[in-house]
Amino acid sequence: MRKLVIKNKKAFTLLELMFVVAITLLVITGASLSFVQLMFLADSSVNLTIAATDAQYVLEQLKGLAYEAISSYTAPVFYNLPAETITLTRSVGVNLADITVAVSWQERKQTRNFSLSTYIAK
Repeated sequence: MRKLVIKNKKAFTLLELMFVVAITLLVITGASLSFVQLMFLADSSVNLTIAATDAQYVLEQLKGLAYEAISSYTAPVFYNLPAETITLTRSVGVNLADITVAVSWQERKQTRNFSLSTYIAK
């Protein structure tokens, strides 16, 4: 019986396989790091939306008050964000009130801030 001999053997060498595995690991690591960063950004986006909603709530409450009651309004306490504080700055004139609502909170051991400003006429 005759053995069939294949002269053109084509296969990957160990070095080529190690090179492909190294490149694949780099790609997977980069994709994983990007995914984690995107998760942090999504969380920050949610927190910023909550802060904007809280600030808008305070401004809507102020718009519903009589003009004379704006200077005595006390902002409510919110617990929607970690260590959330609301700071209300207002300058009430004879016919125009300048109001700024600042929201600050803790996010990944850093203080984040957001503010909304408006004018209310008498």
